[in-house]
Amino acid sequence: MSESQLKMDVVVGDFVARETDVWVIGVYQGGEPQAALSRCGEVVEREVRRVLKSGWMRGESGEQLFLSVPGGCGLVVDRLLLIGLGKRESLTVESFRGLGASVVKACEKGGMDRVICLLSLDSHQGIAPNRVMEAMAEGGWLGSYRFDRLQSVSKKEAPRHRLKRMEFVLSGAKAEGERKRLIQVERIVRGVSLARDLANLPGNLLSPDGLARKARELAERLPIKTTILSGAVLVQKGMNGILAVGQGSVNPPCLIVMEYRKGGDRPTLAVVGKAVTFDSGGISLKPGAKMEEMKFDMSGGAAVFGFMQAIAEMNLPINVVGVVPAAENMPSGAAQRPGDVIKTAKGVYVEVINTDAEGRLILADALHHAASFDPDVIIDLATLTGACVVALGEHATGLMGNNEGLQKKLRKAGEYCGERLWPLPMFPEYQEQIKSVVADIKNVGGREAGTITAACFLSRFVEDSRAWAHLDIAGTAYDGSGTRAHVPKGAVGVGVRLLCRYVLAERM
Repeated sequence: MSESQLKMDVVVGDFVARETDVWVIGVYQGGEPQAALSRCGEVVEREVRRVLKSGWMRGESGEQLFLSVPGGCGLVVDRLLLIGLGKRESLTVESFRGLGASVVKACEKGGMDRVICLLSLDSHQGIAPNRVMEAMAEGGWLGSYRFDRLQSVSKKEAPRHRLKRMEFVLSGAKAEGERKRLIQVERIVRGVSLARDLANLPGNLLSPDGLARKARELAERLPIKTTILSGAVLVQKGMNGILAVGQGSVNPPCLIVMEYRKGGDRPTLAVVGKAVTFDSGGISLKPGAKMEEMKFDMSGGAAVFGFMQAIAEMNLPINVVGVVPAAENMPSGAAQRPGDVIKTAKGVYVEVINTDAEGRLILADALHHAASFDPDVIIDLATLTGACVVALGEHATGLMGNNEGLQKKLRKAGEYCGERLWPLPMFPEYQEQIKSVVADIKNVGGREAGTITAACFLSRFVEDSRAWAHLDIAGTAYDGSGTRAHVPKGAVGVGVRLLCRYVLAERM
């Protein structure tokens, strides 16, 4: 696992006599310090106000300034870190996630071991202090992630200093309750780190069989029952969608099923994640430019892995079945062809127009299998369509489905954790686009509304009696810029926090 070993804790009440390396104090745009500055002692307050009045710092979002603590003031802290909050009215919970990551990175660069954050002493723009703490802790852990396991010692950067402890000051709170909140955040972020690790691995190091081994490892250390369907079992069950996508590769496909059952007679949630460990496009070969990014085409499956680990480590009283169809989509003499017709496990005949629309083929069988566990809710995640990237970019995940109530709950969970969803319609007219002349349906519906017609395809494999939501994470699964402090370049691990916040709110 590549997550940080950084420890987070809560300080309730007096922090002035607590030994540490640095205090973190927020400054709004225009040079106005947060109200908690008055609790730092007269000497510190006077020095900070002097510096701000001099114009050394304006409080622009993300701006940082280290100050030495004036000698003779009797404090057991060496330095202050002033961090810009930007415009007061523009602050959001997501802002504090970024600030948390920025604080951790600044303190590590400065060689510090311990930090006390005072931002959580105040309410900022209606954001409660404990939400400030939660977001900064989450951002700090997310921003500490590194994926460098495939670099030689000579290639790696010199071992960087690691921040060991970050404490948040709260007033009038019960420390144990807030510590439980931090433990919950840490376990969720550990799930994100697992999802990032899996999605960052290249195709030569993570085949479908390799992903199955990872599932077995989870089952060995957590209360998760894992079953792998492969070879003759897939044939017996008629899972020809999965078999057809994987038949062009030397690495055979499989269906991974992970069951977590701690909810007694409570309803079951099924979570399905697309895992094409590498997607060349098959016979409908993709352009060469940026094809290396197609190792991320298993990000939906990676999210299911991270989610299953997180709920098991949190010991939540729920019932969840994770279903991950895993295949490698390669061109060869054995690969499926455009024009082929396959019979899926549900008995629906599909005409393959484009072999690069393979994700929906493996999801068809996976959704049908998920239904066999009689879940009340099915949620699938998939890097499914380039059309979703065109429509929403990297700032929102496409959301479709058959149940408005479920969509509202998922959107609320997304707003809470910063993984925003945006709904797209599924009017009956869109179904017309995937009608086939020679089969029941075809796997593409033309250039128009490509994200929606892909969802329409999936809807044929989910009974209307079940609440179902489809998340197209094609634009949000990986980041090419690295401009957000808490989001690294490469795999984002999107979906793990969203699903966790959904089940925590539902307590299904």
